Amino acid sequence: MVSSQEVEILSFLLGDQSMAFDVDSVEMVIERTEIRPVPKAKFFVEGVINLRGRVIPVVNLGKVLGINVEDRELKSIIVVKTKDVEVGFLVNRVWGVMRISESQVDHLSVSDKFGKKFKGLIKRDGNLTVYLNIEEIIEEITAKEGA
Repeated sequence: MVSSQEVEILSFLLGDQSMAFDVDSVEMVIERTEIRPVPKAKFFVEGVINLRGRVIPVVNLGKVLGINVEDRELKSIIVVKTKDVEVGFLVNRVWGVMRISESQVDHLSVSDKFGKKFKGLIKRDGNLTVYLNIEEIIEEITAKEGA
């Protein structure tokens, strides 16, 4: 049981940066599998995968966040579901689930680079982890162009 002062996050590596999502939105983590390209998809959509009979769009999280990552280094897919939208995010490696206290999150850190996609910086054991807002990321990637 997680207290109201604690949250569980899934930490992962993207490029050379440690990042994290709230674990509540994460359905599963899988090894990268064959991704089928989708014609005329947005620049950050790598394609789709067939996951147990469900077609899941796969998004290059680095492209969404403006982080340059070599495609061959993206070896894991984090499948998330929020607001009835299911998406797979390509990342380098998944570290695992961590329990953190709210006091370890610096919400005041301003990140112009990530904007609303940024929840704060997690300070733990001398390391900094970018804490991402999965709902904002999903909202941005599913937004209609020109809307």
